[in-house]
Amino acid sequence: MTWKHHVKSLSTLLKLEPQLATADERTLTLYLPVRAEGFEARHYDLLIEHVVDDYRRDLDEEVRPVLDAEVQRVHTHLNVVRPAGCPALVAFSNAGRGLLSLIRLPEQVEPRVEVGPPLLTPLELLVKHHPPTLVVVVDKKEARIFASVLGEVVEVDHLEGQDVKRNRAGGTSAPSNQRKADNRAKANLKQVADALDRELARGEFAGILVAGPEEARAQLIHELPKSSAAMIAGTLKVTLDNTPGRLAAEIGEQVVRAGRVSSAT
Repeated sequence: MTWKHHVKSLSTLLKLEPQLATADERTLTLYLPVRAEGFEARHYDLLIEHVVDDYRRDLDEEVRPVLDAEVQRVHTHLNVVRPAGCPALVAFSNAGRGLLSLIRLPEQVEPRVEVGPPLLTPLELLVKHHPPTLVVVVDKKEARIFASVLGEVVEVDHLEGQDVKRNRAGGTSAPSNQRKADNRAKANLKQVADALDRELARGEFAGILVAGPEEARAQLIHELPKSSAAMIAGTLKVTLDNTPGRLAAEIGEQVVRAGRVSSAT
């Protein structure tokens, strides 16, 4: 597909949703605003019916069954996922390719449906307004790096360094033990800084969000090259105490929430 080559701003999203790159002309694309008051099945029943009925009238008899079958797949998935907490979403469905994806969006969109190659132009505009961000969650020993693109968050790297716990025994060895622990922590965070710098070198990310204990965050920023440190855009309130899946979910919620506040101001 030609859009893979000229829509560079979507390259990171395509890594998170690789099936989009193989979708064909029998793919359903459905853009929907999300009900602000929370999920209500009847609301989406009526909204989808209204959008699809208008579009169906202009289709030939060969395409209509494709539309109906893919809309039903999306409708069933919506009732399982019960989307809330974001302004809008886009669904892509293609049973023949095994594709069924819902992507949360940071801004309201007009309802829109189309059967054909994936309709990505509205996504491209959104990605320009909300460029991909790296999120790094650190402590002195460990780090997890995530890519945040629109409403999608996926882990891209996990680094575990040397143990930084020092022997708590006192005496003359205490300062030496402290220096060793500090040096191990510095080496660990230097590895994280190098990993972030490699990701930034791809030219796909517009900023970095950092989370974790304050001391680890400060040391990480100190280890970053000045050009990368200048891309720090803020902090998030998540820690490595959570599972990777829960971390990704919390990051997504906070990024979308921050985007709504930014849009409102």
